[in-house]
Amino acid sequence: MTRFVGRHRELELLQRTRARAVQVVGDPGIGKTRLLAEFAAGRGVRVLHGHAAEFEQQVPFGVFATALDGLVTDEQLGLAGRAVERHHVHRAVRRLLEELASERLVLVLDDVHWADDASIGLLDHLVRHPARRVLLVLAHRPRQAPPALVAALARVELIELGPLSRADVAELGGDDAVHDASGGNPFYLEALVRSGGLDRGGVLAGELAALTPVQLRVARAAAVAGDVFDPALVAATADHGLNETLEALDGLAERDVIRATARELRFRHPLLRNAVYQSAGAGWRFAAHGRAAQALRERGAPAVSLAHHVERAAQPGDQQAVAVLLEAAATTLNTAPASAAHWLRASLELHPDDGIRLVALGMLAKALGMTGELWESRDVLHEVLHHLPPGVERARVAGFCAGVEGMLGRHAEARALVLDELATQSGEAAALLKLALAADRVRHGDWAENRDWAAEALAAARDLNDPGLLVGALTAFVQNRIADGVVDPDDHDLLTEAKSLVDGSLDQDLLPHLDSLVHLGWSEVFFERQTDALRHLDRGLRLARASGQHHVITYLLLAKGTALGDIGKLAEANEPVDEAAETAILMRSDEFRTVALAQQCWLATWQGELAEALRLGREAFELGGTVNDWFRAIGGCVLAQVHHYRGDSGACVDLLLRVGGGPDLPNLPPANRVLSFELLAAADGDASWAERAEKLADRLGFPGRRGYAHLAWAHVSGDPRHALSAVDCFSQNEERVSLGRAHLLAANLLGAGDEATHHRERGLAVLTDCGAHLFTRRASVALTPRELAVVELLAQALTAEAIGRRLGISGRTVTKHLENAYRKLGATDRLNAVLKAHELGMLPRAHRGCSPARGGVLAVLPPLQTDQRDGPAQEGGHA
Repeated sequence: MTRFVGRHRELELLQRTRARAVQVVGDPGIGKTRLLAEFAAGRGVRVLHGHAAEFEQQVPFGVFATALDGLVTDEQLGLAGRAVERHHVHRAVRRLLEELASERLVLVLDDVHWADDASIGLLDHLVRHPARRVLLVLAHRPRQAPPALVAALARVELIELGPLSRADVAELGGDDAVHDASGGNPFYLEALVRSGGLDRGGVLAGELAALTPVQLRVARAAAVAGDVFDPALVAATADHGLNETLEALDGLAERDVIRATARELRFRHPLLRNAVYQSAGAGWRFAAHGRAAQALRERGAPAVSLAHHVERAAQPGDQQAVAVLLEAAATTLNTAPASAAHWLRASLELHPDDGIRLVALGMLAKALGMTGELWESRDVLHEVLHHLPPGVERARVAGFCAGVEGMLGRHAEARALVLDELATQSGEAAALLKLALAADRVRHGDWAENRDWAAEALAAARDLNDPGLLVGALTAFVQNRIADGVVDPDDHDLLTEAKSLVDGSLDQDLLPHLDSLVHLGWSEVFFERQTDALRHLDRGLRLARASGQHHVITYLLLAKGTALGDIGKLAEANEPVDEAAETAILMRSDEFRTVALAQQCWLATWQGELAEALRLGREAFELGGTVNDWFRAIGGCVLAQVHHYRGDSGACVDLLLRVGGGPDLPNLPPANRVLSFELLAAADGDASWAERAEKLADRLGFPGRRGYAHLAWAHVSGDPRHALSAVDCFSQNEERVSLGRAHLLAANLLGAGDEATHHRERGLAVLTDCGAHLFTRRASVALTPRELAVVELLAQALTAEAIGRRLGISGRTVTKHLENAYRKLGATDRLNAVLKAHELGMLPRAHRGCSPARGGVLAVLPPLQTDQRDGPAQEGGHA
């Protein structure tokens, strides 16, 4: 190995980094791999090495497979014998790295500009969710890095390598002429010094010209065989005997064309492998890949290992090659959909039989959808529709295509597509299309649609007597009723009928209708039947994963997170919501990401993580702005809630009215509207919000919604009877956090006495069990009435003397109350005390309502204050 020269500054940067991930970038041959080797050699900790390869860029997770080779099995990762999604692989690998890093682990990944899409997705996950005690060191060529890699590494610490100096070149045995000829590039410098020439362009060709014909043929076969190769495969690829091949490999090693370790044979450098591969004629490479594929097939290698060679050796009409590529695609569709899409395209170029072609196109559309290539997925689905005759299968594909159109924000086009299909369909196919129209109305907030597609779908489903279709129609009908803001007892009966049908159905009967389980789960959440919802959602997730129907999984996860949050299992709710967020990132779906971020914001708020909630809410709101009003409203609602609990009620009201479309909040679904009216009542104090909440809650008829209306009246009236009514309502359903809130509000409004104590203790017990730290922390800061009065006047910028006169007490007594309040609030000064009181919601609405834009806390607390009789202090004094 070449002496280490000219990179000591970069090596020191690597050795001293405190980052969790570092990227080393530079041109080909500039010394990235040599720097990584030097860094790894001196660490004194466990180091794993992985690399990507130029000609194997479709091998799923290839860069990580080389690093973890021999260290782990699917069983150890917990992935064997189950349907696996990409985010499951990501979490399993992160968990494995943490287990391997008993003290410290360095994971060195080289040439990641050639990494496959699945590896880049895993890198992105590890950058966003670093493994504990693991340092990730990556090397790549920035000009060849794909956009996804650039985005994943955008915030990763950067070390850039430039050319070696003339002094560095001299230390390696070269002169100024060699420096100029090599451009200071260590790879070419080494080759020029070895050859004694000055022609950088021809130096590799000269190295190959020195090989014997057998050595050159074996070297070419090795370049075809793979980035890492074994002698037997090289012999078969070269069409030579094993002994002759071994002799040639020895010669190549002596010339430093290839290098051997205890575990593998590889070329000295990727540039050299490329030169050897390109030196062979296209026809010879074609035949060599065919021989490699045959040798691997005889070994019983999986289709994924064969596919790389098959696609380079197959000819149109080769149905055996088509079968291999389809098997490789099916194997990797869920975990590495970009690789699956590549092999599906390759199979289609071989002109498969018509029936197989439609299968391949359907798989390709799904793979493209999973990677976020929605426009391409749409185009492929349109091609599938072009070849399908009228019938149920065509209706299903049309519905799926409409869903993709919707994810592209093309809701009018999606609706038009389904309507066009409906004009030529009948029977079950027509029922499926009507069901798609009914579901789309709810999913995209199309409240203005007048035709009752849900009722038509329900009537058609009853005529067909198909249980799975009937479940979808029943739940779509009740969801549309909720969307209209009117629910009656018959709707409860319809939902119960759907529940009974699902519970009495076999899994195999539900598989063609998994969308129905999505609708059922969400309907039960809205109808405040969370326990039933969780049971059905878990069944849907199990069936979707087992059958590969991943397009419904994100909907199921989001519904599960909502149900768990509603019943107060906040920590448990984080898992499905985080899974949904990861899936949305992988799918590049703004809609799913908006909803997942909004749910993460909501959970973080109730768990008392207001800074994180603010970040998530802002991201959800900004992302929702790129989709449509309904999704922007989702992000706006959770962000408004954060503003309220941070003490900025003015910003809360302004944002809710803006995203809601005005005082009646028409942009929000009615079930969510009641909750927002309660928030507006708490933030603004106007009775009109309570009136709106009560009117809508009565139309919906759910006990929980009536509970929110009572909370709204309690906020604006201060009457504890409304809070007690809210306790009664939430006691009838499973919304535990809201029950705890109602207990605490009742206690606060009751003031003192045994009844207030009972409700405070009960509320704290419920909220503590839920992990709703936002509310328990606020309740635990128990200022006395006098201490609270002093803090309220402090927020009006009064001095201690002015506060004393206002309350009829001495300045020393005011100071004592302030000291007690500081201690209980954990505050260090007057400004900090008022800010914390704002965040805890302790100050009267008149003070909490001023946002920073309107003055806010900072405006009423000058840094230096003096006495002004019962008025704001001026500079010069202190409290």
